[in-house]
Amino acid sequence: MEVVVSQEHVGKRADVFVLSYLQSEGFKALTRSALHKYWDNLVKVNDKDAKPSLKLKEGDRVDISKKLLLEYMEKEISETRILPQEGVLDIVFEDKYCIVLNKKAGVVVHPGSGNSENTLSNYVVWYLQNKEEYCKNIKRGGVVHRLDKGVSGLILFAKTLESQQFFQKQFETHKVEKLYRAKVEGKVFPAVLSELLVSKNISLKDEVAKLEENNFVCDKSWARVEGYIQRSNRNRMKMFFSPLKRSFGNGKLAVSYIKPLSKEELLIKIETGRMHQIRATLEYLGLNILGDTLYSTKYGQGGIPDKIELESILLSLENPDRERMTFKLC
Repeated sequence: MEVVVSQEHVGKRADVFVLSYLQSEGFKALTRSALHKYWDNLVKVNDKDAKPSLKLKEGDRVDISKKLLLEYMEKEISETRILPQEGVLDIVFEDKYCIVLNKKAGVVVHPGSGNSENTLSNYVVWYLQNKEEYCKNIKRGGVVHRLDKGVSGLILFAKTLESQQFFQKQFETHKVEKLYRAKVEGKVFPAVLSELLVSKNISLKDEVAKLEENNFVCDKSWARVEGYIQRSNRNRMKMFFSPLKRSFGNGKLAVSYIKPLSKEELLIKIETGRMHQIRATLEYLGLNILGDTLYSTKYGQGGIPDKIELESILLSLENPDRERMTFKLC
């Protein structure tokens, strides 16, 4: 297909122009990053190869190989296709955009190296195919975010590529409210949390309701713990939390709010979603989640656990209709 650049598009980057045109032609789920991946041999300007950053002029002829684009997209889909497999799904909510599941501890979210079966993604693909609702263009079976193998609780899968991208964008821009409950142990309860303890028993349900009423803004009864997370030098399976950004490595900002219900139970709200954020943050504070053999020692000699006492108990985000959805396990 050939498109001639009109005066209104003069000065636009070639990739921006091509993406807008393809989306208007039905490739609505195509992203700019995906277009860059397919760019070679896909786009020519005035019969010549062109860089994505090329600024267009009036009268430029932009030739786009629709056939090649479809081939690229089909190849990527086939390479990442997930094997359908029947399995038990604890469905909390389902509509045309998503499925919200209550994940059991010990179940992996999606296939990885050397592990192509018995994951939630396998089960979701089988479930949707049997309902004739599976979108073949969706990536990784609809995964939007992840929970570690040993973690239980709420997790969301998308049902269309468009909704998958919509939900993922909310996670990427930290617009999703995420709340966890952790049962912990430690030699000394950290001072930053001790000063927030009260003598009477605190109701988990009441605290969650209070947080909702406050639009998920944590008050002074929560401890804010902010720092940077990067992969541990002692054990590459672990992450390391530091309150200061190191001059080496590529630590990413991690922000958590912690409400002690008791010395053995914590309510944790995370603003960012870094790998092992809660586990690494608690290790820094001198606490360990019950069952977490990986973080119970500095070097992680206990290995990766099948079950830890960490549960995702609340997810709150918008659906593509801009309606707020809140799911709770308490």
